[in-house]
Amino acid sequence: MEFLKAADYIVLLMFLMCSSFIGLYQAFRGKRQTTADEYLLADRRMNPLVVIMSAIVSVTSPITYMGNPAEVYLHGPQYLAVLPSKIIPILFITISFVPIYYKLRVTSIYEYLRIRFGENVQYFGAAINCIFLILIMAINVYAPAMALNAITGLSIPGSIIAVGLVCTLYTSLGGIKAVLWTGVFQAVISISGILVTIIACSVNVGGITEVFRINARDGRDTYLDFRPSPAIRHTFWSVFIGLGVMAVAYNGTNQMIVQRYMTCKSLRQAKLVAGMTVVVGGLVQVLTGVTGLFLYAYFAGCDPVTSGVIEAADQLMAYIIINLFHEIPGLTGFLMSAIFSATLGVVSSGINSLATMIGQDIIKNVNPNINDLKYTLVVKVVATLVGGIIISLAFVVSVLGNVLEASITIAGILNGPLLGVFMLGIYFPWSNSKGALAGMVSSVIIGIWLKTGSFFYPPVLDDPPLFVDQCPELLTHLNQSSRGTIYYEFATKSNAVNTNAIDLTDDPSLYSLSYAYYTLLTTVVTVIFGLFVSFVTCPTDPSRLDPALISPITHRICHTRGSEIKTNIDVGVVGISYRRANVDDIEL
Repeated sequence: MEFLKAADYIVLLMFLMCSSFIGLYQAFRGKRQTTADEYLLADRRMNPLVVIMSAIVSVTSPITYMGNPAEVYLHGPQYLAVLPSKIIPILFITISFVPIYYKLRVTSIYEYLRIRFGENVQYFGAAINCIFLILIMAINVYAPAMALNAITGLSIPGSIIAVGLVCTLYTSLGGIKAVLWTGVFQAVISISGILVTIIACSVNVGGITEVFRINARDGRDTYLDFRPSPAIRHTFWSVFIGLGVMAVAYNGTNQMIVQRYMTCKSLRQAKLVAGMTVVVGGLVQVLTGVTGLFLYAYFAGCDPVTSGVIEAADQLMAYIIINLFHEIPGLTGFLMSAIFSATLGVVSSGINSLATMIGQDIIKNVNPNINDLKYTLVVKVVATLVGGIIISLAFVVSVLGNVLEASITIAGILNGPLLGVFMLGIYFPWSNSKGALAGMVSSVIIGIWLKTGSFFYPPVLDDPPLFVDQCPELLTHLNQSSRGTIYYEFATKSNAVNTNAIDLTDDPSLYSLSYAYYTLLTTVVTVIFGLFVSFVTCPTDPSRLDPALISPITHRICHTRGSEIKTNIDVGVVGISYRRANVDDIEL
């Protein structure tokens, strides 16, 4: 059956053309992106509202758009406690991280690591973030193409090439301004798509009250799970603490996000944008998670995953779009545009950030005296090449199949070492370069080791049951299909019985640790190993460390030199020296 109509393809084409036009307009207006500061940081003059709006698409990746509804659909609503966990990143990022980045006037945040620990730590940290971004970008290009192909027949190669070329074009030419302004447009489309889906599901099942009644009836009303076991996928503790620390890493030590803060006019605006980005990100995560409850209410009694109608829960969003809207010309195309909005937003941000890191952390190191115009052109070429690499890797990911989940997890593991090394520099003035490097290397090894072990000793599931006893096709052919009989027997089990439940009397294996704790674990390992090696190899004398490099809280505790000292620091990576001004000179 042909689900997509001509009107749907026209809407998709118009969406891609609008994104391109907005991005290209930014490329050819004003200074036309002829200076590095304009191209990479928009001359630090962006409107905070634009930055906050564009941040929505940075956190609403296809993995979030399609993965969060599937997460709640399969595993229950405990994930929705993610919003309170944003208290942790708001405190860390706005009080310590952003003020330090902004006062140092860095373009790439890994310039901080060079100033604090030296080139080796800078290179290793930037390399980790590059690997993380490249993996995530390739997955974010491929994942929606795969899901839409499975449900609608939309070409996977066509989707990958179209999305990849569009965002590479406007990002390489328009720089950060193009990323931010297209992000505003894409955010509106993306959130609209989620809301339309929620409303349509609600109408079809009889209202919001009925949605929550159905979920409660089928054992999906445990929103706060206070069990202490670290093996349970989502509890209040794993979400609040584990995902809270993960949010600190993603929003505080990820170039793709932090670069947005640096486009603001003042430190006060940068802190506001950072805090609001975290809050908006939490709201989007909750909204997409709640969508999973509405999806379950719509499919209650006839789960399309268990019945084999779709191959994986990640395809639920695409499948619901077809179920609800395929008879309305153009609306299916609009909702698929919402999925592609998430792709364009996060991939364009990633391309711009990768180009920034390669330019600031490598090209500027190799040739610190490069002419500004020439440097800007080189970075544009780098952005184009990065886009090509991401498109190519998306095709590789499409061949690897089951490696997709492993790649997402490994990419997540890489956040911990980055957060750990920044915490070493910001909160522990005794740490030195040897400790920082040793901490990062050891935590990467331990994180990969734990994840590898989890493949051989998988965590025990604790999911609510799914049912197919109301599937019309299944009931009709029940006696003709052995597969149908199996699913029917499974579907008629009592809701009160969950054969996959965790026995808390057992001692869970270390490999059963919930993925939510991975970033926390690798962060702690980085800090502990880093401090141990630092103290063994002659720790840094806090009194000789410039106060601009550490948190004001740490500065007060350690009684290091007064904050009004003026000193010259060779930034090196940007090829200039700057004089640290009195804090009163910077708007707070």
